[in-house]
Amino acid sequence: MGRYVPALCFLNLGLLISSTACLYLGSILINIYLLPSLELLTSHFATVPYLILAIGFVLLLSSIIGIIAAVSKSRVALIIYAVLLGAVFTLQLASIFTSMELRNDMERRVIFQTGNGNVHNELKRYWDDETVRTKWDTLQRDFQCCGAFNMRTGFQDWSRLGNYQQDGQQRGVPNSCCLDEEEGGCGNTEEIYSDPLAYEKINIHGCMAIMKNRLLRDIAPVLLTYIACAVVLALITILAMVLSAAYVAAITRRSNQERDGMGLYQAPAGHNAVG
Repeated sequence: MGRYVPALCFLNLGLLISSTACLYLGSILINIYLLPSLELLTSHFATVPYLILAIGFVLLLSSIIGIIAAVSKSRVALIIYAVLLGAVFTLQLASIFTSMELRNDMERRVIFQTGNGNVHNELKRYWDDETVRTKWDTLQRDFQCCGAFNMRTGFQDWSRLGNYQQDGQQRGVPNSCCLDEEEGGCGNTEEIYSDPLAYEKINIHGCMAIMKNRLLRDIAPVLLTYIACAVVLALITILAMVLSAAYVAAITRRSNQERDGMGLYQAPAGHNAVG
């Protein structure tokens, strides 16, 4: 039974390190590359990073419980640990398949054309919906873009939305499009759409065009690496689950033997070895 403790501790140390890597990767995909902001194109952009975060959190919790359970030889803790590993394995399978689908969609570049309608509908709500405004301001500032699609003319998307100010004039682009944001705005009137020097005042490339190139360059290789590592991690998770179940069985068997008086063989009382 002594072989289970070092084996489980070693596996859980590996799972603990993997959990921090998953938490780090998930936070980068959400906070740096803003993948959930692209869920209008496909829900996988939001599903994949949040699944990775969930795997990291549950894996962190289960690995700590696993080390404690192995050292304390607690059957209850080992059972809880095995159940958590089962949940982790389910999340891992889901993340592997969704990551594969997302990568395939990105490689085919289909999602960047089929999502036009949803994106433009959301842009129309920019001036009235605070949540939408915050989302697009973050995208346009972080990726130095303006509007949705197309290089060089992405900012023109704001002119096609039919949004007008109270005085009847057509709105310009949001302040988050400006190269140098000012309180009064750099392109808040319709003249910006016909200005031949607009590129000196605002970012002119569409956010989806900018992000498409960046995602194909940065995220597609990361997803491929993650898929390979996730498969290996799933196999390690299964191995840890099997070992914990075997350890529970060994503890139960030893407990039953001790209770039934069927432990190690003891010579009968009064028996003397022949000298």
